[in-house]
Amino acid sequence: MKVNSIFEEGRMTIQIDGSIDSITSSELHKELSVLEIEKADEVELDFSRAHYISSAGLRELLVLQKRFGKKKLKIRNADSNVLEILSVTGFDNIFDIAGASADELDYSLYSFKEFLSRKVQNHQDEIILNDTFSDWSWKDLDRASDIIAEDLIQLGAKKGSHIAICGGNSLNWIATFYAIQKIGAMAILVNPLLKGNEICFLSHAGDIEFFCHGIGPWLRDDPVSFLKEITDPSKSRIQKLYDMTRPVDIRQREISGIAMNFLSSIQVRNDDPCVMIFTSGSTGVPKGVLLSSYNMLKAAKCGTEVMEKQDNDVMCLVLPLFHIFGLVASLTMALLSDMKVVLAPRVKPDSIIEITEKYHCTVLMSVPTLLLGMAASPEYSPEKISSLRFCGIGGAPIGETQILFLQKQFPNTSFAIVYGLSEMSPVSFTRKGDTVEHITKTVGQPIDLIRLKIQDVETKEECETGKVGEILIKGEFLMSGYYKTPIEKQDFDNEGWFHTGDLGYLDEENYIHFEGRKKELIIRGGENIFPGEIRDIASKYKDVFAAQIIGLPDDYFGEIVGCALVLKENVSFNEEDFKNYLKEYLAPHKIPSCIHIYDAFPLLANGKVDMLTLKKDMIERGR
Repeated sequence: MKVNSIFEEGRMTIQIDGSIDSITSSELHKELSVLEIEKADEVELDFSRAHYISSAGLRELLVLQKRFGKKKLKIRNADSNVLEILSVTGFDNIFDIAGASADELDYSLYSFKEFLSRKVQNHQDEIILNDTFSDWSWKDLDRASDIIAEDLIQLGAKKGSHIAICGGNSLNWIATFYAIQKIGAMAILVNPLLKGNEICFLSHAGDIEFFCHGIGPWLRDDPVSFLKEITDPSKSRIQKLYDMTRPVDIRQREISGIAMNFLSSIQVRNDDPCVMIFTSGSTGVPKGVLLSSYNMLKAAKCGTEVMEKQDNDVMCLVLPLFHIFGLVASLTMALLSDMKVVLAPRVKPDSIIEITEKYHCTVLMSVPTLLLGMAASPEYSPEKISSLRFCGIGGAPIGETQILFLQKQFPNTSFAIVYGLSEMSPVSFTRKGDTVEHITKTVGQPIDLIRLKIQDVETKEECETGKVGEILIKGEFLMSGYYKTPIEKQDFDNEGWFHTGDLGYLDEENYIHFEGRKKELIIRGGENIFPGEIRDIASKYKDVFAAQIIGLPDDYFGEIVGCALVLKENVSFNEEDFKNYLKEYLAPHKIPSCIHIYDAFPLLANGKVDMLTLKKDMIERGR
């Protein structure tokens, strides 16, 4: 909770930001007590950023009215929650009150549940989603999520349940996400490319009870065996399945009165942890990043500012929704600003070109791989992508040559480089009007709502301008922490700085220059890959004595997975058999693109593998 005040020409405006409850009311009292309201002729309380007020908060407003005494305090831009509380208590007779209009509402202050409710209330018939087969309005999304919520409740889901969503982008994926938010449960986002054994592992890491499955490789492979494996109690914690591929009858089906009353009774706050996204930490063990509605909606609002939304904007959604970049910087950013979203049925360059041309898409958030593929596609022509006015690029490094090539191929498009993490996204971005130098050499300036510093890796002192160190961040939408992770593996220090594991430096204009990763993470076309997982499985192959996994530079994917092997004596190694073995345990994007055999790995003086020398040699050998 924050209080800001402005005094101009006898009028004092007091803006209250956040929730006023029994705890924050004492802070409110302290903030208000130092204001010299007696000197004002008129006092206005701006509630545009306050979404709740408790009994203790009302008492502080009474005291403030007593202190002022000249005329009624004006309360402006109050949302329906606050208006209802003021009405029920009769305080609407004490103050001069006016609610906020739909256009003035700051939707980023709500829980996802309340966010959807407000959008339906103010824009119910506005078409907001399209999957190239059907259109959904806000009312349709609300109806679909009600239906799925009732189905999940009948399966036993309740507030606090851990419910996984695993499937390709679809209308039902989005409706399921909002259904989980209506229940007050935790939405756990799972990559649909993962194998059964990988999902079983995550079921324990995230305490997953319910598994909502949509489109994934298992549908064309062996769905019966896959679903049997992930519900095997000896391997997995998953108890109930929900099929997201089934059509949701939003035209005919009505949910029961019991279910509606149950959903209405569930109270969800905007700062409740409500989403878990898995990422790889420095140990290689997937960690569950805990995020709230406030984290994600506030982050999305920052994105709308750099995008500078226009009335005719249409977003082509290509990024997977189980990633922070897809969920926040694409879907949520678009919905927050009432931008129509078209879900691409196939995330292939030629398909995206077709969708862009057909629906006159103006906004695209993407990884470098897809954009470069579009620019090089046989289907490409400047006319087909002429409607694109803005493109955000993130998820993987991109070089100067590639950016210049994209600017040439997309002449009508303004590009913004975005830097973010699962733990907090965005951290920085380039802005409209930035020079080519800024766009090609930096990842932009830190956004206003965060603090960032560069820390020397060795001395732990803050680095001076131009010196490379680890990027540390604090901010309003930084995650609360990792789920059930020991304190020593929570990447915060004792001053609250989050250690990103990324290296970079700040220049004199406060732009961030990204210099690589302190941790061993490989980013292949926007997909995070931790080498340790692959190394462990590769080392168990019958012919392998030792294995090392290294990210190698690639013009298309940014990085590819490279595998270095030392074989056992007197074996006949078959690369195809080795890759088939890996495919049994790993998702396709984790399979090494190149494999090199060594008699022995280069070593440092301390006996550890010299990874820098090994990487250099693998690059020289080529693919």
